[in-house]
Amino acid sequence: MQGGGGTGGPSGWVGGGFGLPRPTRVALGLMAACAAVFLLGVTSPLRLAIAAYLSLMPDKIAEVWRLITFQFVHAGAVHLMWNMVGLYFFGPPLERDWGSRRFLVFYLVCGVFGGLCYLLLSLFVPFSSSLVGASGGILGCLMACAILHPEFIFIIFPIRWVAGFYVVLYVLGVIYDKALSDAAHLGGMVAAAGWIWLLPRVVSARFAFGETIRQGAWQRVLKHRRSQQEEIDRILEKIHTQGLQSLTGKERRKLQQASRRQRQEDKHISRL
Repeated sequence: MQGGGGTGGPSGWVGGGFGLPRPTRVALGLMAACAAVFLLGVTSPLRLAIAAYLSLMPDKIAEVWRLITFQFVHAGAVHLMWNMVGLYFFGPPLERDWGSRRFLVFYLVCGVFGGLCYLLLSLFVPFSSSLVGASGGILGCLMACAILHPEFIFIIFPIRWVAGFYVVLYVLGVIYDKALSDAAHLGGMVAAAGWIWLLPRVVSARFAFGETIRQGAWQRVLKHRRSQQEEIDRILEKIHTQGLQSLTGKERRKLQQASRRQRQEDKHISRL
């Protein structure tokens, strides 16, 4: 990703053998899409148009599609190469864990959140360059692998050491240099941590809250039904002791309504 500077990616794994891993479907598709956009930019007259309409710019906030499209644009061959190497190694383990659809959403969300962090920091930087590159999503993959697969080794270092190093590096870059690209990189990593640690808790709390609401509603229904049944029992007892002619008009209507409800329930049961 570049917004004044790019970031490198991993060059390989050591620990599970020296054979190159087989890329997964979505990871390979993302790599192909980034390569296609890059080749289109360098082999056609569309280079300026791609940069103008797909990159993320602080003065184009209303054009929300840029939060997705900037992730497929790269500033040069080296920038593209490092990002694709990172995607090649860090993407497939997550896609195998989560499945293709969830991995794709995760990857894009990390990139989007990185773009939003870039836009936020750009409010405090007088001269803001445009942002391009897939590093937000890829660094999100790095962070996710560090959390979910701490046994992974990056060259000779445990992956959690590598992730920690990048977090410290980008925090310092944001604080001391107001580096917009570092804000995007850090945003991707924060989004990944939130996806893994925070999102399940939010979903669980929402489910528990919804279940409580449903249980409360069902309890109210049961209470209302008990009240209705008690009233019908009272009316039937009155008929037994005083006769049908003793009922008021309101009591007769309640009895008729109860009778209709019973017939409807009997019909529903007979269809099951």
